[in-house]
Amino acid sequence: MSAVIARLSRGAAAVRWYLRALTGEDRWDRHVELCAAQGRTPMTRREFERHRTDVAAAHAHERCC
Repeated sequence: MSAVIARLSRGAAAVRWYLRALTGEDRWDRHVELCAAQGRTPMTRREFERHRTDVAAAHAHERCC
């Protein structure tokens, strides 16, 4: 029974990882890790998301759809 639970847990973790990568949620984690490695203070989550939307809006003409 514990093997089934372990397998389900791994499956749920994989789905969570995939969805976070698909939606861009993991970019925040990478930003924080990069800032820590460089000894910089990271942007707040709000600033980070605002920056992402500003960059996307500025480059909207480069997307195909």
